Amino acid sequence: MHNWDDLKYCLALKRYGTMSGAANALKTNVATVSRRIHGLSEELGAPLFTKEGQKWKPTSFANALADLANQTEEVLQKLETENNDDTAPRELRINCDSVIRQSRVMGAVSSLFETIPNVVFTLRFGTASLGFGETDVFITTTQFGEGNLVQRRVGAVKTAVWCGAAHQNNLKSWIRLENCPPLDPQQEEVASVMGPEQMVLNDGMLCADVIQKLPFAATLTEDFAVRQRGLRLLTQFEPVSHPVWAYFHGTRRNDSVVQLAIEWVSTAFKMQNEQLVIPANVTLPYPEPVGD
Repeated sequence: MHNWDDLKYCLALKRYGTMSGAANALKTNVATVSRRIHGLSEELGAPLFTKEGQKWKPTSFANALADLANQTEEVLQKLETENNDDTAPRELRINCDSVIRQSRVMGAVSSLFETIPNVVFTLRFGTASLGFGETDVFITTTQFGEGNLVQRRVGAVKTAVWCGAAHQNNLKSWIRLENCPPLDPQQEEVASVMGPEQMVLNDGMLCADVIQKLPFAATLTEDFAVRQRGLRLLTQFEPVSHPVWAYFHGTRRNDSVVQLAIEWVSTAFKMQNEQLVIPANVTLPYPEPVGD
């Protein structure tokens, strides 16, 4: 009989397809994942996964174990939800991606305690596994469908290209915000006009600070950029609207705290932005590519 600790290694490798992805989700290392999968394979007398390119593909044995692990996970999470005392302080963990970190949701954090009283609230930025219970709600501009997840559209966020007011007539280059796939098409458009980036950062808030001091441009959310006062919109680049999604595990459908959190996020995105967008008075020093 396999225990839950064994099964979750099989489930993680099926979900993420790589040893490193499974290791990150389980908060362990690649060697441990490899050893546990190899041990299960030997116990069954058949391989659980086969290597195809850079991915590990599950065999029929692995699929059966992963299905069992998924069922076990759902039962455990359901029991945990049912056993919660409604009068006791509840924990709510929300993770956001780097685009949401710049959105108007951040300005509504204090109102969360009015929406959900008696809650211990944790807000983190970066990825986390809903399937393995690392977070309760994940807010993102990226769609995904791993595991038993519920997806709700809660709003939209607009991104555009900005520069510092002091440098709008003397732009030299631009900054790429890395590890942010929703911004990639927009950033490639900037590269086609302004050439290769001169700086790479992984924090949009730091980008905003840098472009006020240096003659660089950067892609930022409108929600965040208009609050900086010293930034100007580069109208040569079309703004892009990104749908925002909230995800939570299927076993939490009837969890009142999770549902109130989704309502809070949706309400935050409906708030009106009262700041004025000021366009830059600038001609880019780099010629736009000539079409065929």
